[in-house]
Amino acid sequence: MTEGQVVMVADGPTLRVGWVQTYKPGRPLRVQVRAFGQEVTVLRIERPELEGELNLRAASLADAEQAVAALQKRATAEELEIAWALFADRPLGVGELAEVLFGQDDAAARDAATVLAVFAHSGFALTRGRLTRRNAAERVALDQQRQRQAELDVDVANWRTALQQHRAGLRVVLGDAPARLIAIVRGEADAAAAHWLEMDGRHNRADARDAADLLNELGIWDGHEDVELWRSGLLQPWPADAIASLRTAPDMPPDAPRLELPFVAMDNDAPHEVDDAICVEPLADGWRVHVAIAHPSAWIAPGSLADLAARQRGATMYHPRHVVGMLPDLLARDVASLTLAQWKPALVVSLTLDAAGQPHDEALQEAWVRVAHVWSYSLVERALAGQGAPDVDRPALDQLIAAGLAAEAARIRNGAWLLYRPDCEISAPPFQPIQVRQVQQTSPGRRLVTEMMVQACAAVAQLGARHRIALPFRTQPRPGNAPLPPGLYADPAQCFAMFRVLEAGTLQAAPAPHGMMGVPAYVQFSSPLRRYGDVLAHRQLVAWLRGTPAPHTAQEVTQLAQTADDAARERRQWQRKGSHYFKLLWLAARVNGRPLDGQVVRVLASGERLVFLPELALDTPVRAPMLAVGDHAQFAVRSAHPSRGLLELGVTAT
Repeated sequence: MTEGQVVMVADGPTLRVGWVQTYKPGRPLRVQVRAFGQEVTVLRIERPELEGELNLRAASLADAEQAVAALQKRATAEELEIAWALFADRPLGVGELAEVLFGQDDAAARDAATVLAVFAHSGFALTRGRLTRRNAAERVALDQQRQRQAELDVDVANWRTALQQHRAGLRVVLGDAPARLIAIVRGEADAAAAHWLEMDGRHNRADARDAADLLNELGIWDGHEDVELWRSGLLQPWPADAIASLRTAPDMPPDAPRLELPFVAMDNDAPHEVDDAICVEPLADGWRVHVAIAHPSAWIAPGSLADLAARQRGATMYHPRHVVGMLPDLLARDVASLTLAQWKPALVVSLTLDAAGQPHDEALQEAWVRVAHVWSYSLVERALAGQGAPDVDRPALDQLIAAGLAAEAARIRNGAWLLYRPDCEISAPPFQPIQVRQVQQTSPGRRLVTEMMVQACAAVAQLGARHRIALPFRTQPRPGNAPLPPGLYADPAQCFAMFRVLEAGTLQAAPAPHGMMGVPAYVQFSSPLRRYGDVLAHRQLVAWLRGTPAPHTAQEVTQLAQTADDAARERRQWQRKGSHYFKLLWLAARVNGRPLDGQVVRVLASGERLVFLPELALDTPVRAPMLAVGDHAQFAVRSAHPSRGLLELGVTAT
């Protein structure tokens, strides 16, 4: 072995020409190779790891490649095929192949035989300087590998050129490179993207964070994507085969009625999906309430691929950057969503509220419904404030609110605690400002919808209890040492005081009281487009309505609902993590800026005060020994480090 010697180095399924730049006995060789037709890379490699050594010497890698190309012309493809056939399945020496091809066995002939066998023919394999004969199947596989390698070389060379142009300030088209880099982030194998990262001076392997850094540099990402979330698998799109397993038409009874009732859908300004709509008919001493709930289970056969995919997701994930549906958009946002003026399948809960707000005469039916009005919460607030909302039917709105407030008051008398601390919605579209929208949980529109959903869920639970239907009942004991009597609370300190004494709820297939809600039984039923447990409840109730056997036993109901709950809990953790990050990022842009209002909600063991910022629905520890629980103050942002999850506030005024 000498400097300048020509060697062969393995690169995946192929060999590349190498030129020994430095050789020192007892140390790794420094070998130049040309990757992807352009880049010269210096490898540190132990001599035993070389695939082959030629007797040939060259002044440079370029000269080595030129010399090898000349050796490849010393025999024809037909001569190589004859040699391959002659040696059958036995190993052979390079000298034997040289004798067959050239009639002589010297250093030049051996080099030519080696080069021809390795680079010009797929029938021979060179391993540590020894040739073996590949069979026909191995030859086909190698040819396919070499073809893929050649395509990969072209891809990477083009990407490399594009990256260099991008760094020079030119506008370039990267084709499928971004998608393949994202595949690396997700933990998927992609040889081209992996080699691209290696060529760019990064790790000698496909590293997710390197791929993310390159996506940021290329302007495809904005530097605020969560690599761990991408690698979790939660952002994967709905499988095509699962979508294909959906029914092409909803499974509805042929005699299902069309309810000509003025249903109102009330939601945010831009809801992702519409699960519910409400109609209230005034009576002489109360109201008849109808709550229509979307019916996606009409499209999902139990045990189908779509059913399994929804169960694995458990719930829709509303991350500030990614909304990942429990159901595919085709179902959740289109055919099953209760959109304006379109007949849609629904499960309709009907109940009577007496003048005091107490429910009775619960009923359930499968029906077609058509939403007559879609009102956003902001539109409802403008209508109630007399600020002009011509699309709102004010008498109908007044009836809805009156019924909702009466039911709410009745639940409080029955021992319910309604905890409505300030909340916010945060969205962070790539390359756009972070949007923070405060949510007034106590606004009449939101309280109305919340109350009607509670009434619908409690009514369904009553039907399940009465008819012994196995449903995923949610129960929670009354807090035994509640610091506040039953009632409606919106003050953050009061809400936090109650949160501290709440016992964990339980899931079971038999009815039991829900102490916090003040109802004798409760089943989550009102959000089947975004919660799998609700789909499960729908399926059991539909079987009861149709007089067919329940698809699941009580034990199966509990197990399936718990599985979905576990998956939903994982998604909520990612939601909270993303929300916290973008809230801190929003605050980082306001260091020493406008003070924020806050309230002390707890004294921590460290002596710090836990402060709740209503504008962001964010609680954080603050050194403020002069403040007591319940005190309000203004706080300035001293520092914020989103990636580290750190926030420092200082008191500016009390």
